[in-house]
Amino acid sequence: MTDLTESLAHLYADEHRRLQRFLIARGLSASTAADIVQEAFLRLLRAPREEVRDLRSYLFRTTNNLAIDDARRHRRNILATAVELDEAIADPAPLPDAVLISHQEFQALHAALAALPPRPREVLILHKFEGLSYADIAARLGISKNTVMAHMLRAMLCLKASFSAEGGGGASGSSSR
Repeated sequence: MTDLTESLAHLYADEHRRLQRFLIARGLSASTAADIVQEAFLRLLRAPREEVRDLRSYLFRTTNNLAIDDARRHRRNILATAVELDEAIADPAPLPDAVLISHQEFQALHAALAALPPRPREVLILHKFEGLSYADIAARLGISKNTVMAHMLRAMLCLKASFSAEGGGGASGSSSR
């Protein structure tokens, strides 16, 4: 047994660096290459002696096969991760019924805005859609800030009345289906 142990120790001393360089040249990291070479030597130790004719050939073939297995395992992990990521990413497109409801709500808002008197509609659009302050609207339209507030109030009351007459607007009107 000591004879076999000595020959394996010499074989390890002679071959482990060469095998690691071989694996690193194939693109493996130094730590992965060291792990594979160590596993190849362990398999050589466990192999029945009658099955191993040439220790160096067995060691090289085992190291190569372990590297192939590692590459396959790595590829499977990458594919599994890609599939998990693909499944985890939600479809950014809204559902068809949400698009329909949104479209109906937009049409209702557009109709309600069109029904407003011209000046309150203009004030509402400048404030809510263009982001202007009451002071900026007053300056642009040449009216007082109080008049802007009065037009805004009138526009909001008209919109509220319009949506109340429709049964609460598009969202709650669609829930009665």
